[in-house]
Amino acid sequence: MRQKGAAIKSTLEAIGTLHGEAQLASVKERIPAHLRAQIEPRVLPVAWYPVEVTAAIHEAIRDLIGGGSWEASHRIGVEAARIDFTGVYRVFLRSMQYDTMWDRAERAWTNYNSQGTPRWAERGPGHATGIITGVSGFNLGIWEAVAGRLEGLLQMSGARGAAIEVKAFSATGAQLNAMWLE
Repeated sequence: MRQKGAAIKSTLEAIGTLHGEAQLASVKERIPAHLRAQIEPRVLPVAWYPVEVTAAIHEAIRDLIGGGSWEASHRIGVEAARIDFTGVYRVFLRSMQYDTMWDRAERAWTNYNSQGTPRWAERGPGHATGIITGVSGFNLGIWEAVAGRLEGLLQMSGARGAAIEVKAFSATGAQLNAMWLE
């Protein structure tokens, strides 16, 4: 499985924004050399990278920033969404109905991931349950970052108290539960 460089680039930018350039350098240094070589000296937004690169980034985040917890990947995912959706995209988010946002999130998945199928199995006022299947190589850090990105989208669309939780996960799929106030 591969992931688009744009997602990796905004993840790295989010680390720098939230934790500083020194911590970003430490995260990159922790990534195994053969994977780090693929993203240095820079990440190409339109290139595809093996999912192992993203998994290694999130393992380094867990170890260096999260103190052994994957929660830091969630916060970095929220910030990465803010980085990805700036300017006119943010304006569109504010005018979008939540159902439309979930539909677009399903379609956008293939812009960032070479495989996998997301669907929002249950949607109602202030809640949704997402099921993602058919991926490979995801660790809990990647799933937390996905949940964080979606949470960031909800926040930018005007939802108050938005929270998305990884309810169940494996290397090949996950269930995400979203809650918010309209």
